[in-house]
Amino acid sequence: MIEKIDKKWIGFLFGVLFPAFCFMCFWLFKYEQLNFPYGYIRYLKAGNMLQEVSIACVIANMLVFYLSLNKKIFDFGKGLIYASFLYVGLVFYISLL
Repeated sequence: MIEKIDKKWIGFLFGVLFPAFCFMCFWLFKYEQLNFPYGYIRYLKAGNMLQEVSIACVIANMLVFYLSLNKKIFDFGKGLIYASFLYVGLVFYISLL
């Protein structure tokens, strides 16, 4: 079973979708009264919290990377790292706005 998911593209896809899922869950449990995504992102930008929430989502991705190292699915982990670099670039872009 583990050999089936040990592919870089699966790790990259999971690495892109999981932080987005965490971002949505953070909204759902903390700020559900705001419209998603426009009202939520506007609220986070106004409070200068968008960068911190994005970093928390990338940290969640790194926890999955740690689990992939323990399970010895290294190609999946490489895909997670590529996606994390993509999100780090997004965080830098957000911080420059």
